[in-house]
Amino acid sequence: MRNILKKMLKVCVRLLLGLILLLLGAVLFVFGKQKTEEIQAHRAIPELRAEMQPLSADHIPDNVTVLAIGEGVHGSSEFQTLKLSVLREMVEKQGYTAFALEADYSECADINRYLQSGVGKPEELVQKFSFPIYHTKEMAALLGWIQDWNRTAPEEKKVRFYGFDMQNPETGYAFLKQYSLAHGLATEAEFDAVFQNVLTPPYSINAETAGQAVAFLDGLRAKAGDADMRDADARDFQMELTTVRQAMESWTSTEDSNTLRDRDMAENVKAIRNIEAEIGSGKIVVSAHDGHIERVNPIYTGMGVLLAQDFGNDYYAIGTDVWKVRDNIKNMGEATRSIQRFVSGDPLAAQARFAEGRQYVLYFSQITKEESRVYTLVHTPMRMMQLGEGYTFLMRLLPDRSYRLKGIPSEHYDAMIFLYEAHPIEILNGSGS
Repeated sequence: MRNILKKMLKVCVRLLLGLILLLLGAVLFVFGKQKTEEIQAHRAIPELRAEMQPLSADHIPDNVTVLAIGEGVHGSSEFQTLKLSVLREMVEKQGYTAFALEADYSECADINRYLQSGVGKPEELVQKFSFPIYHTKEMAALLGWIQDWNRTAPEEKKVRFYGFDMQNPETGYAFLKQYSLAHGLATEAEFDAVFQNVLTPPYSINAETAGQAVAFLDGLRAKAGDADMRDADARDFQMELTTVRQAMESWTSTEDSNTLRDRDMAENVKAIRNIEAEIGSGKIVVSAHDGHIERVNPIYTGMGVLLAQDFGNDYYAIGTDVWKVRDNIKNMGEATRSIQRFVSGDPLAAQARFAEGRQYVLYFSQITKEESRVYTLVHTPMRMMQLGEGYTFLMRLLPDRSYRLKGIPSEHYDAMIFLYEAHPIEILNGSGS
C-alpha cells in the first residue's frame, strides 16, 4: 500500500512540476514575444522626421467647433499638461470660449463659478473633483490659466469650464435642491422624500428608487420651463437636471454601461456646444480618454463615434500616445494607487525621441503621398496605448487585450500627439492614496 502511495505521490509531483514548467514557459514566451515586438517597434524611421509638426492651432480647420484632445494615459503629468497646451492654442488663436472635461458637470459648474469670479485658489479648487487624477498641479495650472485669462478678457472672449460626465451626482443634487427651493419648484420635504437615501448614506438606491428620482426630476424640468442660457444658474440647473437624471437612469437601464455612459456624454457635449453657440464662440475644447474621443471604437459605440456622426468634419479628434510611461494608477479593487511602468509598442511614439522636446504631432490630412512610407504607416493597424484607471498584474500577461490596443491611427483620429516618455502625476495632499 505504501509503495502505491509513494508512486502516486511521485506522479503528482511530476505532474505539478510539469505544470509549473509549462506555465513558466508560457510566461517567458509572452514576455519574450512582447520584448521582441518592442525592439522591432523601436527601430528608427528616418522618413517620418519630415512630417513631424509642433502643436499649433494653425493646423486645425476653421470650421471645427468641437476639438477633442485625448489621453492615452490618465495618470501621467505630460498628458495633463497637453490639455492646457491645446486650450491655450485654441483660445488665443481661434477664439474658443469653453473647455469641457471628462468629469461630473456639477463639480465643474461649481469650479466655473470661481473661475468667472476670479476668486479661489486653483490648488484648492482641484479638490472639488471626485476623480483624484485631477487633484494635481497640472490641473491647477489649467484652472489658474483660465482664471487669469478671464480677469482681462472682454466678456465675449471669457472661457467657461464644463464637465460632461454624470458618475458623481452628489454636487448636482445639492445645487438642484438649492435652486428649486429658491425658485419655488419644490419643497425640502419633497426633495428629501425622493433623494434622502439615494444620494446619501445608507444609499438605498435601486431600480425602483432611481425611477422615482427620474420622475421627480422630469417634473422639476416641466415646472421650470425653458431657461435663458445667459443666466449661469438657470443653464446649470437645466444641465444638472440632465446629468443627475442620467446617473439615476443608469440604475433603471439594462443597456451596457459603457455604451450608455458614452451616449450620455456625447449628448452632454452637444448641449454644451449649443450653449456656447448661444453665449460664446460656439467652439469648445473637449478633454477625455482616447477611448472616449476616437472616431472609431472597435469595442463599443463611444462618445467620439457619436460626435463624429453628428458633427462630421466639425468634429476634430486629437489622439495621444507615448512610447514609455510611469503611470500613477489605481490598483483595481483597492483604495490604493501605485506607480506602474508600461511600454506602448507604438513605432510612431518611438520616433518622438528624435523630435524637439521628444514630442511631435502628425496631422493626418497633411500626409497625402500615398506611395510614401509614412502614409502607409498611418494607414496600417498598429499597437497604441490606452491605459485606463485601474491596474492588475494580469495586464502584464495580456497587454494586447488590456492596454496595447490595435487600430489604424488615421481612422481613429484626425491627428495624434506622440511623446517618447511620460511621468506619473503627483496627487496633491495625498488624495486618493
